[in-house]
Amino acid sequence: MFDVDRHKIWWANPAGIDFWEAHNLLELLDRDFSTDSDTVRIRLQQIVNSSSGSERIQDTWTLYPNGDPKTVSLSFLPVHIEANVNAVLIEVKQYFDNNTDQESLRILEAARASALMVSTFSADGRLLAQNPAALNCYGTATSGLLGNDMVGRLKDPDVAKQLLSTATGGQSFDTEQEMRTQNGFRVHRILARRGRDPVTGIFVAVLSEEDITKQAIIQRQMQELNERLEAEVIERTRKLAESEERYALATQNAAIWDWDIEQDHLFVSPSFIEALKYDPSDFRVALASSGIADLVHPEDVVSYRAELDRHLNEPDVPFHHEHRFLMGTGEFRWFHALGKCVVDHAGVPKRSVGLLTDISDRKRLEASLFSAQRLEAIGQLTGGIAHDFNNLLTVVQGNAELLEIVDDPDHELAGQIIKAAQRGAELTRHLLAFSRKQTLLPRSVDLFDLVSTISKTLLRVLGEEVSVTTQLEDNLWAIHADPTQVESAILNVALNARDAMPQGGKLVIECKNREIPGGGGRSNIESSLQPGQYVEIIIRDTGLGMSENTLARAFEPFFTTKEVGQGSGLGLSMVFGFSRQSGGDATIQTAPGEGTTISITLPRSNSVQETKAVSRPSDVIQGKGEHIHVLEDNPDVQKVIFETLEAMNYRVSLSSNAEAAMQAVTQKPHPDLILTDVILPGGQSGLDFARQVSILHSGIKIVLMSGYPEGPLTEIALVKEGYAFLQKPMERVLLSQTIRSVLIG
Repeated sequence: MFDVDRHKIWWANPAGIDFWEAHNLLELLDRDFSTDSDTVRIRLQQIVNSSSGSERIQDTWTLYPNGDPKTVSLSFLPVHIEANVNAVLIEVKQYFDNNTDQESLRILEAARASALMVSTFSADGRLLAQNPAALNCYGTATSGLLGNDMVGRLKDPDVAKQLLSTATGGQSFDTEQEMRTQNGFRVHRILARRGRDPVTGIFVAVLSEEDITKQAIIQRQMQELNERLEAEVIERTRKLAESEERYALATQNAAIWDWDIEQDHLFVSPSFIEALKYDPSDFRVALASSGIADLVHPEDVVSYRAELDRHLNEPDVPFHHEHRFLMGTGEFRWFHALGKCVVDHAGVPKRSVGLLTDISDRKRLEASLFSAQRLEAIGQLTGGIAHDFNNLLTVVQGNAELLEIVDDPDHELAGQIIKAAQRGAELTRHLLAFSRKQTLLPRSVDLFDLVSTISKTLLRVLGEEVSVTTQLEDNLWAIHADPTQVESAILNVALNARDAMPQGGKLVIECKNREIPGGGGRSNIESSLQPGQYVEIIIRDTGLGMSENTLARAFEPFFTTKEVGQGSGLGLSMVFGFSRQSGGDATIQTAPGEGTTISITLPRSNSVQETKAVSRPSDVIQGKGEHIHVLEDNPDVQKVIFETLEAMNYRVSLSSNAEAAMQAVTQKPHPDLILTDVILPGGQSGLDFARQVSILHSGIKIVLMSGYPEGPLTEIALVKEGYAFLQKPMERVLLSQTIRSVLIG
């Protein structure tokens, strides 16, 4: 009886005492077994743990009673002694004599003591035998999916079938697999070979296994690390390639310079040369012979050299300069140069590197913006004086016209006064047109009729030396504009064309549809046209053309190339302002000696009915004694309108503000018509007053008048609300016709 817990013999019968070659039991009980190997201790513990207590375990051992080996077949039966102390009852079943194959015994002992797990399986995967290492790993033989047979051990059952089939078929199978052990899943390296069962003689699968879990974990970690390192290498390689590509693109596509100051050698990128429109070989020859400064515009050379000197003396401050370069095409373009100075440890400049950017478009935009701001300032000034100036002209012109109808008038003197007042009124209208603050009466206009009518007028005005041709596109759209202003714009352009053709020439008026698509950038950075449908009136002449400086100022008011007294310089400015105020645009294309083309673009009309311009009568239309109430705050204007209307056979009453006028209107009998100024004292609006009167007394007719309405009267107010409008100063003929027309309804 062997005490497993204390690892000593607890009891032995006489045969056992003889086997261990002891003199008596006490001597045997005192024998020291502490030198036994771990394999012996583990095997005994396995026997204790694996037995059910009723089944004996058979095994072959080699024991050493007095140092000499004895190979025996033993029977083990686990028991408990002394309050559950683990022990085994060992019975010697068979002795193996000295003739036994020593090598086999040694192999058997090696298999028992080996750290490798050795197991034998039948062809159907049942566990037949296993060494102590395998027993310690998997436990005793059981069956089922989680049992100790072949399928139960491997995590992947398909591998178990393949392993058995290969091994029992006479081939080796070497693999690494996850195994289901008593301590959870472990990674084993398995080597399977075919063997033969010494008991039955049938073929079996003999597996030797090595636990490589730690190596597998390290290998997996190394693999993951390698994958991360490989990914990092790929990413860094990609970034390096991108960086190199960016550098290549920068040097190829950006206009870059690199100036070696000590060697006075200038490197420029291909795009630098391309930006200046030079052939590379020609540019380098020119650069070597004369230097980059010789390509700078003469007007910019001084400031360019001053900035370069400053850059070298103050290397911490970037080089910053805008100048014009002579292009390979012979023209000059604006460029912005921005550079940085590279210095040595002592702060001495060694290199200057930088970027050149074409800013010609920006310069044109700045010039256009400056021009627009200047023109806007002129427009603001015009608006500020237009109202009072037109009131003064109304008094002058009205009184002069009254002089014509008094007894024994001086018609020549009165005519000169009227002509001067009309001229002043025309100048004011042109200024208001330029500043886009005139009052327009837009409607649907048929250009076929309008151009046909005005071309006949032009034949008389321009003279026989100038031929006039019209070209109108089929299915030409109607335009939405003031027909009177359209006629005036065409006439002004034609008169300018006549003056540009002193020896005669050709004038072509072309009209065609034009559509501005939406969703894209404008092709012309200076265009004000929004996406939509337009009609373009193109007027071309074969005259002298304009220089670049003249073209830059062509739309400015009061700018003229004519002699003093031969032109006001307001014709083209009126065309420009009228087209912009109408929602269109006006542009000029010209060159010295190549004539001039002026395009007036106006929006397409959405109205079906196309209205022609109304011709004016030449005589004053007398009234029939109707009552007209005049609302005007300027006493001089009020007086002249009063006298003019009385001379036309109207009964006239007067008011200087809206409150007094409303009181007069409510009294009976009501006036037949109210003639009211748009701008009233106290910030009141004549248009609001008219609306109130229309609500209270719908039968009273209303006519609006103004020298400058301070904010354009809209089409809704003048057309859809049915109000007529008169621009001060007013001719007696136009005043009489408008009032008569409104009264008749």
